[in-house]
Amino acid sequence: MRTRLKRENIFLMFRVVDLSRAREEIEKNWRMRPKSGWVKVREAAGMVLSREVRAAIDFPPFDRAAMDGYALRACDTVEADEEKPVLLKLLGKVKAGEIPKQRIRPGTCLRIETGAPMPRGADAVVPSEFAEEKAMVKIYRPVAPGENVVRRGSRIRRGQILARKGEELNHQRLGVLVAAGVRRVRVFLPPRVGVLSTGNELVEAGGRLAPGKVHDVNGPMLCAALKEIGCRPLWLGIAPDELKVLRGKIERGLRECDLLLITGGTSAGTGDLLPSILPALFHGLAIKPGKPTLFALVRGKPVFGLPGNPLSAFFVFRELVAPYLLKLRGARMKEEMVHAKLSVDLSSERGREEFVLVKLRGEKELEAVPLRQGSDAINLLGLADGYISIPVEIERLRAGETVRVKLLAR
Repeated sequence: MRTRLKRENIFLMFRVVDLSRAREEIEKNWRMRPKSGWVKVREAAGMVLSREVRAAIDFPPFDRAAMDGYALRACDTVEADEEKPVLLKLLGKVKAGEIPKQRIRPGTCLRIETGAPMPRGADAVVPSEFAEEKAMVKIYRPVAPGENVVRRGSRIRRGQILARKGEELNHQRLGVLVAAGVRRVRVFLPPRVGVLSTGNELVEAGGRLAPGKVHDVNGPMLCAALKEIGCRPLWLGIAPDELKVLRGKIERGLRECDLLLITGGTSAGTGDLLPSILPALFHGLAIKPGKPTLFALVRGKPVFGLPGNPLSAFFVFRELVAPYLLKLRGARMKEEMVHAKLSVDLSSERGREEFVLVKLRGEKELEAVPLRQGSDAINLLGLADGYISIPVEIERLRAGETVRVKLLAR
């Protein structure tokens, strides 16, 4: 690393800030801009368009049958009814994907499958249930010109705008683009985010635990969260509390990634090394849980130091980190909120914004039941429906007060 603070001086340089000030610091020093590029449409699911998309072809690209039946001239069916069916000569059959060779002339018809191209001379399709095929085809009801036929370009016209800049390509939009012959789209490219966990006590997820060891929760959790918001995580592994190893992993992350998320090692203990090797623009957030958080710029790349405790890392990622990552891919944070009545009195430490997980009860009128937590109570994330925020200046919320609950994905 090019910048290294002296260990004995770091405590004098801590800058604890509230969330709004932290966001100001990040925005003031943020150098990254969304990158855009061309990708194949089939690979663009979940990405955000950086340019509008127009149809490359008409859809459908030809007149086609809307159902199984008989392609014919509508004028030949004018006198057809159940008592006196019209008799037509059958010329053959056309399947979906085939080009009909026969031309429909007066008194003739062609058996046709749904989606098959209409033969020349035909302008309507009689459904199979209104016809009977023997030596001749009996038609039991009349049809109008164009009936049961999907005309070329009736759904999408070539050159028509299908999606606009800033829209996310979900599976519905992607299907429309494919139907309209779109091969490539220009999108905001997902940022590559390095994820590094630190701590001598950590073991890779699924690894065998020795005495005193715990599984690393933050690495897998953050990689999954990054994928959910459309980023590309790069798992850098676990770094023990050794400066040389930690620097090496950070160097790799800076080479290969757009920005870094590092969890653990951000407090003021003797084993917490990150503050000594990162030039933090702020170190400490006035929130609970999540105070030991830092932000640095190293060679123009953002580095977020998140707390090692899982709930702390979860809240810091969601409240502080995720919105900036979404900006890099041209998207915005999608937060669902509901209002609920607080079930019990809730006290908070003045001077720190506090986040509290809640369980929702009720149907017509929701009740928010706080799940009191320690910052390592990861089990509560599986029980909670959402969380509330207690502002910095509030020391107590009363039972029965209406609170805003930010919902968690289920």
